[in-house]
Amino acid sequence: MTYMKGKTDEELIDHIRDHSLPAFNELYDRYWNPLLAKAADRLKNREDAEEVLQELFVNLWRRRERLVLQFTFRTYIYAALKYEILRQVAKSQIRRNEVALEDNSLMEFLSLDESFFSVEIKELQVQIEQEINKLPEKCRLIFRMSRNEGMSAKEIADNLNLSTRTVENQIGKALKILKGSLKSFIFLF
Repeated sequence: MTYMKGKTDEELIDHIRDHSLPAFNELYDRYWNPLLAKAADRLKNREDAEEVLQELFVNLWRRRERLVLQFTFRTYIYAALKYEILRQVAKSQIRRNEVALEDNSLMEFLSLDESFFSVEIKELQVQIEQEINKLPEKCRLIFRMSRNEGMSAKEIADNLNLSTRTVENQIGKALKILKGSLKSFIFLF
């Protein structure tokens, strides 16, 4: 199991698509506590927060074969948590009869597919693309080769006749710039 600890989230997702329970357990262990803290803060109830997280991870396992990440797994899981919390709040309102059961808009909300929520993700994608386009040319090229084409630093270095260290520095520079420029874009709540 410890061999999974050194893998990136995205590598673990690839293993999960192939039904790897150790990879799933590793992601679960990495994200349970931070997600629980976020959910408990929003719901003001630890038991409800744990229920939301259980549902979130069960759904992740159920959708493992068709899971496609447009961004990082971290972005995906926090966005998914947001909508699980919204569903939980809506369900508890129904249980407390604060919302009429005949309220079709609420029932439609509860049954919506994830595609409904893709507007926020698309907005984020547009902003990320704009920020990537602002990167210096060499930095932008290396970053795109790394992220869009999935090339390793060595492959990029060989392709562009650069040192691996230069490529790693450029990727790090791009990530630092993007992190700084996107922190004002609140997409996790």
